[in-house]
Amino acid sequence: MRLHLAKVNQRPSAWPSLPWPSTAPIFARRAVEIELINTGTELLLGRVLNTHQQWLGQRLADGGYTLSRQVTVPDTGPAIRDAVKAALRRAGLVITTGGLGPTSDDITRELIADLLARPLRRDDTIANHIERFFASRKRPMPRTVLVQAHVPEGAVVFPNENGTAPGLAIEVSPTPFRASGGPAWLLMLPGPPRELRPMVDDQVLPFIKKYLPLKQEFHCRTLRSLGVGESMVEDMLL
Repeated sequence: MRLHLAKVNQRPSAWPSLPWPSTAPIFARRAVEIELINTGTELLLGRVLNTHQQWLGQRLADGGYTLSRQVTVPDTGPAIRDAVKAALRRAGLVITTGGLGPTSDDITRELIADLLARPLRRDDTIANHIERFFASRKRPMPRTVLVQAHVPEGAVVFPNENGTAPGLAIEVSPTPFRASGGPAWLLMLPGPPRELRPMVDDQVLPFIKKYLPLKQEFHCRTLRSLGVGESMVEDMLL
C-alpha cells in the first residue's frame, strides 16, 4: 500500500515512529479543474490497455495538479463532440488523447476545429517534418499523412519528435457551451504512448505550468508500508 500525504510545513507529533525523509518534494496546488478525454474504440473493446489515465494522472500529480475527471469515448463524432463540450463547461484544462493520425477514424482534430469554429490551416513546418520522417526511414510516404499538417487556426503546436502527429493547444474563450468561468485550455495529444510521453515531459508540462501557474505550496511525503492493513495505518496516522 502506498499512502500520499500533504501537510503544510509540519511533522505531526503522532508520527514519530514512522520513517520520515529529511527532504521531500514541495508541490503547489491550485483549484483548477483538469479533465482527460481518451478517445479510441479499441480502448473500450479491451483490445488495447489504456495506460494514459494512470500515467498522465501521475505526471500531473508530480507537478502539483490533479485530474478531476476522466472519460473514454469511442471514435465517433457525437461521442467526442459531447465529451469535449461537457468538459469545457466544467474544466479550465481539458486534455484529449488520440484521434490525430491520418486514418479515417482519426477525427479529433477536425471535430474540435469545427466545434470551436477554428478553420484548419496547413503548417509547412509540420509538413516538412513529416516528409523528413519518412525519408529518413526510407519508406514511401502516403499522401494522406499530410492531413496531420493541418492545424486549427491559432493553435499552439507541440512538435512530435517520435512520430508525425503534433500535439496542439487551443485557448478557448467563452462560447455558447462555456459561457462563464473565463477562458480554458484544450490540449490534444497523440495516442501512441511512445509519442505522447516524451511530448508531455518535454513540452506539455512546461506549457501547463506557464499558463496555469500554481499558487498554494504544500510539502508532500510518500509513506510506504508492507504487511499492514489500511485501517491500522490510518489509526497510526490520525
